[in-house]
Amino acid sequence: TLVSVLLNLEASGPNSKTISLFTNGQRASPPQPLPESLQGKALFPAMSFKNVTVHYNFGPHLLAPLAFKCHTMQEALQKDAVVVPAPSKDANHEVVWPVCLPDE
Repeated sequence: TLVSVLLNLEASGPNSKTISLFTNGQRASPPQPLPESLQGKALFPAMSFKNVTVHYNFGPHLLAPLAFKCHTMQEALQKDAVVVPAPSKDANHEVVWPVCLPDE
């Protein structure tokens, strides 16, 4: 099963500022409004499952066609993305793995 998450950042339109879920290229639920507290902020994709293997695809091609044209994360416009420079090779690095398992 292929699950896709679509974040619509358009300023206007019927589905502007929403997040949608698709299964195998078909809409799985109505678009949900993006909370105002998250609008205009950098958003980072995260997924959490137990005992499953997950494959992320950030582009450049969709794994399942959608009924409309949209960009992948790899094709994100400069105004819609936050690009940070890579840390220097001499810097100390920290890796943070968010763990989101309810009831655990």
